[in-house]
Amino acid sequence: MIYSVNKKNYLILLFTVFILLNNIGLCWANSENLTSSEAVNQVVLLELFVQTDCTTCPHVEFCLEDLAWEYGTEKIILLEEHLWHDGYDTEETNARYDWYVTEGRKGTPDLFVNGLTKRVQGLPCEDLEENYHCCKEIVDAELNKCATLKLSALKTITDSYIIIQGKVNNISNNVLKDLAICGMIYQEEDEAGLNYWVRDIFPFHDLPLQFSPQESIDYGFVSELLISEENEEIFHAVVFVQDLETKEVLQAIHVD
Repeated sequence: MIYSVNKKNYLILLFTVFILLNNIGLCWANSENLTSSEAVNQVVLLELFVQTDCTTCPHVEFCLEDLAWEYGTEKIILLEEHLWHDGYDTEETNARYDWYVTEGRKGTPDLFVNGLTKRVQGLPCEDLEENYHCCKEIVDAELNKCATLKLSALKTITDSYIIIQGKVNNISNNVLKDLAICGMIYQEEDEAGLNYWVRDIFPFHDLPLQFSPQESIDYGFVSELLISEENEEIFHAVVFVQDLETKEVLQAIHVD
């Protein structure tokens, strides 16, 4: 049967509405065992790999730092990871970049949105003034996704070491596989490119091979950084769960 243009558009609209309602239903199913006060939102982890000699890095840094301040850490967590012996890099930040980019073109700025869920190398848009809006669109798309994990975390300081302890819970209705929990410590400096300066990356802790629905796992990390009481407020922790096969980040949490 041949439909008129108007009827085709009507059917496309109905199909679009069906998909949206189906997604809402899935999100509701994922959170059906939680009260309204415990509703879990998706948090977007932004990993920006930069280098001090990179001339375009400041443009992306400015846009993402603006977004991070606008949205807050309950929605966006920004990490700035330096590379290639620029005076702010570490072995861990260089190794993590190599883990992401096993082959193909390397260069900065290089943005990873929830791991390899979305990668943007260089400026998101050719028009510098539009870069903020391009980044915002990418972030908003990730924020609209359903959360499958719930993370909790507590930071304590013992003998000048940062200790992170918490719990990860599978709030989906599916068995999740090949996941690991990881974390970072970043230092807050009053300088572009160093507002979210990653200083330490924890090793991956594998979750059970079969992470069942409603299953909960405890975790703990100890940072290698030594800090003092005078500057402990400038160090922040981030914990996230990542798929080791696809390298996608499923959920993240900021720890004050």
